[in-house]
Amino acid sequence: MECDKRFLFLYGGAGSGKSHLAARKILYRVMREDGHRFLIVRKEKCRVRDSMYALLRDIIEQYNISNQFIFTEEKIYQIDRKSEILVVGLKNSEKIKSINGITGIWVEEAFELERKDFDQLNLRLRGETEFYKQIICTFNPMDAEHWLKAFMDRNPDNLFAMQTTFHDNIYIDKEYMDELVSQYKENENFRRVYIQGDWGRAYTGGEFYHGFSYSTHVDGVSYNPQLPLHITFDFNVHPYVTCCVWQVEQNASGELKRVMQIDEICLAHPNNSTKQVCAEFRRRYFNEKKHRAGLFIYGDPAGKHEDTRNERGYNDFSIIKNELEEMHPTMRVESKAPHVKSRGDFINSILKSEYEGISIVIGDNCKKSVDDFMYLKQDANGDKLKEKAKDIKTGIVFEKYGHTSDSADYFLTTIFSTEFNHYTQGKTGFMPIFGKKKDDRVW
Repeated sequence: MECDKRFLFLYGGAGSGKSHLAARKILYRVMREDGHRFLIVRKEKCRVRDSMYALLRDIIEQYNISNQFIFTEEKIYQIDRKSEILVVGLKNSEKIKSINGITGIWVEEAFELERKDFDQLNLRLRGETEFYKQIICTFNPMDAEHWLKAFMDRNPDNLFAMQTTFHDNIYIDKEYMDELVSQYKENENFRRVYIQGDWGRAYTGGEFYHGFSYSTHVDGVSYNPQLPLHITFDFNVHPYVTCCVWQVEQNASGELKRVMQIDEICLAHPNNSTKQVCAEFRRRYFNEKKHRAGLFIYGDPAGKHEDTRNERGYNDFSIIKNELEEMHPTMRVESKAPHVKSRGDFINSILKSEYEGISIVIGDNCKKSVDDFMYLKQDANGDKLKEKAKDIKTGIVFEKYGHTSDSADYFLTTIFSTEFNHYTQGKTGFMPIFGKKKDDRVW
């Protein structure tokens, strides 16, 4: 309520009170500060009247202060403070340009807006006033590909974002909560958005890791000092250099293998170098945790080659070995990377539980890795579709997804090389590598 930053984003699940908070904040301000001109905005003007306008009027009547307001089709006017709340639809953008003296804006269902709509609203919020100007956006986080998430991910100083679910709403009734849970229990994506208040995704049917399920494969995991660490690298420098940290559990009989990604280190400029990534890994697992249970290194075989990023005579893996020398690393880097489609098919078969005994869990703290598994698309040849994006600040073009998942591919196809070879050769019915036959690999 007291936030005075230019952008206030209220987002999350259904029934969490986002719209009520926005409406009450606007009324709070027009009752206390003179000369406000708020816009309440949706793409369709008729929907503003049915939702935002109706909610504002309900709250005013609830508090028995209707005598302080004048209601017309186009606005709500506060008499004493000479403030007004204008009903606006964005389909007629010229109408917005003609409104002067705007002091605040509330955008309901902000997911309906294109970025150009939002930018136009932001341009209208100008001029000197004795109070702060603010754009409030309320929305359900329907699709992590939307420009709203990209805007939030940049974490601008003038943005405050608050995520809520119906659990945060003390006024909600149990019957509504039960109905909400029942309605979305069969749809994982809607459950994430409307129940958990997390970012969803727009399914296209072209996901590369089509066997991946957030509810099945994402969970809270933690570092086990008794197990070896397996770290795997992807050496692209933009948007970051990637190092993902894994551990492997097995049951007493050795038949069940639970492969867990417990951490990710993705360092952007100016720390996007192999040496800096190793320094961060060392800080987390050697300086702080004093890990002694073993360390294994995986990654893109291209890192064995010298390039202009490193000193002459050094490659990425020789740098890793030198930087982590105190932890006595064992190198497990293949001579060449497996074919993209083959490794994708193999990992999808594990994700779909077609390979009994192997399960994959991505820690919910590994945000970039989860996004990779969820949003990376498949191209026409069955390979990874390397969509391009541009850094707004630097102008550098980079591959949006594929970095953390590439590192996972290198790790999984190497640590399960026996299974991967059987899979690519079309063999079936092989025995699990733990407990059933001798295997000298260390997990």
